[in-house]
Amino acid sequence: MSNRSLRDRRTVLQALGAGSLVALAGCSGSDNDGGNGNGNGNGNGSMEGVPGADVLGGPDDLQSSATVEALSLDSDQGAGQNVFSPAVVWVEQGATVTWENVSGSHSATSYHPNNDRPLRIPEGASSFNSGVMTEGDTHDHTFDEPGVYNYYCSPHEGLGMVGLVVVSEAAPGPGTEPVEDVDSGAVADGLTSLLDLAGIDVEPAESTYGWTDATWDSYWYSLYNMSTNIAMAGNGVPFPLNDQMAQLRDQRLPAMLENADTDRPPVNNPNLTFAAFTSGDPSFTQQPVLEDDTGRPDASTLAWDPETSSGVVSPSSLAWTHLKGVTWAKNFQKHFDALPTAMAPKFRAQLLTTLAQVGINAAILVGGSCGNGALTHGDSFEFLSEYRPAAGRIEDETRRPHHHAAMLWFLGDMTSLARNGWFGYVNPVPLLPKDADSEAVFDPPVGIQEITDGVAQATMGLFDPADVVEQESTRSAGLLLAAVRYYGPQAGSDDAHAAAVEYTNGLAEEIEEHVADDGRVEDGAANQAATQGIVAQGLVWASELDGVDYTETAEDVLGYLLKDLWDDDASTFATGVGDDTYTITPQDAGDITGGINAADAVLGMDVKEQYARYFDQTVNRGRLQRAERTPSRDGSAEHMLPLPPNARGEHGQAAVYNAEIEYDTGADEWTVTDDSFDTEASLYLANQEIWISQWGGDFYQGRGVPGGNDTPE
Repeated sequence: MSNRSLRDRRTVLQALGAGSLVALAGCSGSDNDGGNGNGNGNGNGSMEGVPGADVLGGPDDLQSSATVEALSLDSDQGAGQNVFSPAVVWVEQGATVTWENVSGSHSATSYHPNNDRPLRIPEGASSFNSGVMTEGDTHDHTFDEPGVYNYYCSPHEGLGMVGLVVVSEAAPGPGTEPVEDVDSGAVADGLTSLLDLAGIDVEPAESTYGWTDATWDSYWYSLYNMSTNIAMAGNGVPFPLNDQMAQLRDQRLPAMLENADTDRPPVNNPNLTFAAFTSGDPSFTQQPVLEDDTGRPDASTLAWDPETSSGVVSPSSLAWTHLKGVTWAKNFQKHFDALPTAMAPKFRAQLLTTLAQVGINAAILVGGSCGNGALTHGDSFEFLSEYRPAAGRIEDETRRPHHHAAMLWFLGDMTSLARNGWFGYVNPVPLLPKDADSEAVFDPPVGIQEITDGVAQATMGLFDPADVVEQESTRSAGLLLAAVRYYGPQAGSDDAHAAAVEYTNGLAEEIEEHVADDGRVEDGAANQAATQGIVAQGLVWASELDGVDYTETAEDVLGYLLKDLWDDDASTFATGVGDDTYTITPQDAGDITGGINAADAVLGMDVKEQYARYFDQTVNRGRLQRAERTPSRDGSAEHMLPLPPNARGEHGQAAVYNAEIEYDTGADEWTVTDDSFDTEASLYLANQEIWISQWGGDFYQGRGVPGGNDTPE
């Protein structure tokens, strides 16, 4: 098992993972040690006085009151970057402890069933929960019962931000038991370390890779794949592409910086793209610089060889990339108060949504060689499958359900931005306004609502529910079902909404015709587990409609995935019952993740431990993710990924997904069978991972459920 150590997990997050979490690149973490806490220095060894590893008082020095600072440090001084200081306080019975939020956004929340956590405070003691505090806020709690109280910060629990209050004496009780009842190795290690720091003997618990660890890694890997694709690799059509785009950039960039209250972009020499190519080789062509003398990544050193890129754009490569950008833009706005100005979250929100609008304009309206959109057919909203921009040539004009599903999912979220006043969309003035009657920058003046409704109408007209499975598979039917349901809350009229509901029912009924009595979905993809996952997610999403309920079928489908296809020895999902070799792509993993997310977020099924085991084996040990950046690196992990410069090749490889891996059940061995970058599949997985990630619940609105994060508040 891996050890998620409080001391070794050197993240560079400020507040909600600032610094390098950002969508457009991220910086490497700091490994600086040193600094002093505000305790009295009763800590042990080299950690003495370090914030997050400091002690106030002692068994013979009980305090009549205490103040604990909640901090987001500029650098990791040895005990993490988000810490309580002092981390351990000894107080008299009846004393009041005050938590002062000094930097970032934090909470002081006791381990108690009232807070949906195991009991780790004295029996009969009152629980406490400050709620998330912003800078300058305080919270008081009076401790009337003697014993040991374990508490945590809800935004940063997954990073091991925990603390102890010892009242009167370290009497045996829930707070001194071995830390075996939490679902995060970082928490287990952190609490065990603090109990040891306080001189309280406790048997160390076996550290496991749990749900919180997996969902934090999901968050990081999702970020790395998007940031690389949009601002680092150059694996797409560059922005600016021509003089008109250069003029647009020069006009808007100063306005973005001004509106964001910052003086420079967070990435040096970015390789911005507005239309991602379908594939590329993620090898660096020179020594990468992840942090230059300005503290920023130098993207000029992180570019991939353009000769190895496909040079082709598909609806899915564009849509999944920009859906991920929109998702991050929304989360930036939700956490503006929590994110430090140094990471320029407002700038990033604006830039991500601007690139998405440029991509829509080029792909749908005017970017093609025939005067229409590069990926559309004539004046229609029907999507072609592949376009080669450099030659102005259509490579594949086939209309395919999965491409339409990707674009409809993305456009639904863009419409949500436009209709609901998200900062990244309204500042500066939108390039694509909410509707065609609004002021437009692009010509013709087509609104995002009109585009989205047009794509939805074209999609539902092109692909009769009975034909989708025949054209592609039940996997595509599940994806399209989820996408149309995602569009539903964004439909521009009652008639458009009614049409989406009718189509959703028709597609769901068609899927049910292909579900066997045991829950197995027939006529799917080669990876049966992937088919089960995306069909289940589509059915669960559809059941969010008023008066529509496919929950029972979804549960049957998930049951087959979670029971019949679960390989307990390998801790992963079989591609089929009786298969000796499992071939897994990022799209497969995205489908499985989507199904598990729906099972947890909507149906409340018990899947957390299973997901953690699956993720650690398939993504970490299996090397579906080829490398990781410093912020998420755990030097004591059982399945540790290399840093990008050491990943592969002369200069290393970017921290993105491999295109295919394989598991041999007989040999218990994982092999990377395709180390290229598949943009469509990788960014699809990146979206599914952010919905299941530790930004779930209070920190990510909606968990990807249709309509779940439409408004900024």
